Amino acid sequence: MPNKFKYNKTGAETNSIFKGNWAIDTTDNNIGDGPSSVTGFYNGASIPAGGYTIYSPTVVYAAANDTQLLGKLNALGANSPSASAALNWAAGQSNIAVLNSPIENIVTNGLILNLDAEHVSSFVNNEPTTNLIPNPTINAYPTIGNGWGTYNTNQYCGNNGCAVYWDIPAISSVSDNIVTTSSAHPIRSFDVINPQTTGGGVNAGQQYFAKKISDTQFSLHDYNSSQDGSQGYLNPSTGRFKVHDSFYLDQRVAVNASSFPTKWFGNPHKPNSGLVKEVISGGFNVPGHTVTDCLRQHVFRADGVADHMAYSVDAAFTPNVTVTASFWAKSVTAGAVGQSINFYHYTYGQTSPTAYAMGATLGAVGVWQRYSYQFTSPNSNAISYWFNPGGPYSYDIANIQIEQKSAVTPFVAGSRSQNTTWYDLSVSAAHATLTNGASYGNPDYFNSILFDGVDDYARISSAALNITGNVTINAWIRHNGTGSAYGNYMAKANNNGYRMRRQGSSGSPLWIYSNGNSVNGGAIYDNVWYMVTGVFSSTGLRAYIDGTLVAENSTPYNPASLTLDDMYIGAYTAGNELFGGHIWNAQVYSIALSAEKIQQNYYTQQEYISQL
Repeated sequence: MPNKFKYNKTGAETNSIFKGNWAIDTTDNNIGDGPSSVTGFYNGASIPAGGYTIYSPTVVYAAANDTQLLGKLNALGANSPSASAALNWAAGQSNIAVLNSPIENIVTNGLILNLDAEHVSSFVNNEPTTNLIPNPTINAYPTIGNGWGTYNTNQYCGNNGCAVYWDIPAISSVSDNIVTTSSAHPIRSFDVINPQTTGGGVNAGQQYFAKKISDTQFSLHDYNSSQDGSQGYLNPSTGRFKVHDSFYLDQRVAVNASSFPTKWFGNPHKPNSGLVKEVISGGFNVPGHTVTDCLRQHVFRADGVADHMAYSVDAAFTPNVTVTASFWAKSVTAGAVGQSINFYHYTYGQTSPTAYAMGATLGAVGVWQRYSYQFTSPNSNAISYWFNPGGPYSYDIANIQIEQKSAVTPFVAGSRSQNTTWYDLSVSAAHATLTNGASYGNPDYFNSILFDGVDDYARISSAALNITGNVTINAWIRHNGTGSAYGNYMAKANNNGYRMRRQGSSGSPLWIYSNGNSVNGGAIYDNVWYMVTGVFSSTGLRAYIDGTLVAENSTPYNPASLTLDDMYIGAYTAGNELFGGHIWNAQVYSIALSAEKIQQNYYTQQEYISQL
C-alpha cells in the first residue's frame, strides 16, 4: 500500500507521526484504506503507488515519491531539506490535513461554498494578514507596466566585473561578419553591447546583440530596442520574441575591420540576457484561489550562466522582525523540472545591505507549487530577485507575498482581517464580506457570525454561485428575536434565483423560493439552533429542518438571471429582510443533495455541536 495522510481514529497505528487526531503514515504497511466517504476525505482521490496523498485546505495533492512530497510540503511552508524532515514539520501543523471542512464526514461532493465560522481559523490562523508589497493589487500580480519590466542580466561588462565600460584589447580579425579578439573576452550570447566610437560598420551608442561563436569570436546583430523584453511581444510571423528576432534569424550586422571599436559599453539592467518576460492572461488558475495573470519567464541561456531578474518593487518592513517571503511557480517546459530557482532578497535601510535567499526547486510541468522562506534583517526594505540557472526552459511566477510573520499564510493581494471577511473554505474561494458590524467570535455559539437585525449582513460576489442547474443551500441558524419577521438566511439574485428564510415571527415555517416557485413547512422558533436546507432541482423544491423533509413540490427549479446579482447571508438584499441572530455556517452545493446526504450533514454537524 502507498504511504498516505489519513485520519486516525484509534491511535493504534505504528510507524506514524501524530498531531491531534491526524496521522501521517510513513510506511507501506497498509494501515488504512486511504480516501473514502468513511474517512471524510475526497472520494476517488488517486494515490500513486509508493507515493503520498496530502490534504490541504483547498486541494488534494498527490506525490509519487519523496522528491515530490518534499516539493509539496515545502510549498505548504515546510522549507525542509528532506522528505523525512518535511513529514516531521507536517505533523506539527494544525491546518495541513483539511479539505473542504474540518468536520469529519461532512458531504463534500459538489460543495462550492463552505462558510464555517468555527473553523475559519484553520484557513487563516485567526490572524489578520497584510501583504507588504506596495500597491499590492497591482504589484503582487504580474501585470504590464509595473515592476515586472525590470531585469538584471548578469552582464559581464568586461574584465572589471560589471564596470559597464570596457576595452577589447585588440581585434584580431573581422571576417564574414564575425569579430575575433586577441583574448578570450567573455562576451556571451544575448549580451546587448554598444560601441563608444563609430567605425567598422557600427555606430557609437547604438545597441547590438552579441552572439557567442567561441571564446574569442562573436557576431553582432540588430537589437530591437523598441521591444525591450519587458513584455513578450511575440512576432506572429516568426513565432519568436521580437527582441530576439535578429538573433534567431541570424540577421548579422555588416561589420568590417576598418576602425572597428575597441571600447564598448554594456548595461547590466537591460533585458538583454537570456531572459524574456511574457505575461500570461489568466495563467494562474488553482482551485481555491483567485484566477490572475502570471509571469512566464523564458530562460534562453545555454552556456550555464545564472541570470537574474529583479522585481523593482521594494517592500518595507520592521527591522529585526521575521519576514516571510513567498511566491507560486510552475514548470512550463520539461527543461524547467528540477531547476533550482534562487528567490533572493537584497535588504537595505538601517545598516549595511544584507541578502537572504532560498532555493525553489521547480516541480512537474503544469503543477503550481507555493514556495516560501523566512528571514530577519536589521534593515527595513527589500527588493526581490529570481536567479535562474542556464536554459533553455520556461516557468511561471505568480502571487508574490511579503508579510511580517514567522510563517506563510494564504495569499492576499493586500490586507485581510477576520473583522471583515468570512472565508470560504471550499475550492471556490467565494469569500463573504461582513458588512455594517456583523462579527465573529461568540464562544457560546461556536464563534458564529452575529447579525444585529438592524443593518448587518454578509455579501458574496462570485460567478461560482450562478447555478442554473440543481442546487442545494444549507445553513445552521439561531434567531434571537431581533430583525425582520422575514429575516433571510441566504438569498441569491433577489426573487429570480434561490433564497431561504423563516416565513414570519417565532414558530413560523421554513420557506424556500425561486422565481415564483416556493414551498414552506415545519416551524422555526427563536433561541433554538436549526439546520435548514433548501433543495432546488429539476424534479421540484424540497425544504428540510434538521435533516427532516418538511415541504416539497414537483415544480422544476427554473431561475431567471443570476449573473448580475450577489449572494446575501442574513439579508434578502442590502438592508432588506434582515436576519437577527447567529449563523454558524452556510453551504452551497452545485447538486441536489439526497435526503440521506442531508441527514449525514445534520448528524455529523449536530454531533460536533454537542461536543463543544
